[in-house]
Amino acid sequence: MKTKTGSLILALALAPWLVAAEPSPTTYRLQIRVKESKPNAQEIAGSPIHFQMVVQSRSRGKINASRRLPHYSASKNEAKELHLAALGNILECSPEDREQGVQLSCSLESSYVAPDQIGKPVAVGFLPVVHSRQVSTTLLVPLGTEVRFASFDDSSSGNRLEVFVLAERL
Repeated sequence: MKTKTGSLILALALAPWLVAAEPSPTTYRLQIRVKESKPNAQEIAGSPIHFQMVVQSRSRGKINASRRLPHYSASKNEAKELHLAALGNILECSPEDREQGVQLSCSLESSYVAPDQIGKPVAVGFLPVVHSRQVSTTLLVPLGTEVRFASFDDSSSGNRLEVFVLAERL
């Protein structure tokens, strides 16, 4: 009986070292560059836009660089309801450790008011026309190498939007 009790106590004492510990999360610095250009490849004023975030593996980082555009709509009893539309850039990334680099799940939404509405008030019951460009992807990024993870033409403006990411392990 004493042998069984002694073995049980020894097993319980060693248990924390026998269980495989989950590795601590890795910290990454992500540098994101959003470049917009006209059809003739001329960069648009204010482009590129740079974002940087530090985020750990198995978590999510988010940057919301936007303005809120208020607009009203009428409800059933003719009362005005205030709504807010986010205009600008919203970026989210989640890194996962990989031997060849870092696997990123990223999404970007870039939106703006249609140019023919700028400066004009929007009538009650009518939503402002907002152009929105969105991309969501998962990719493997070699550390220290900038990778273009999206490139597309904006059908409303004719401009080209390109999104690049550079990842570094801290």
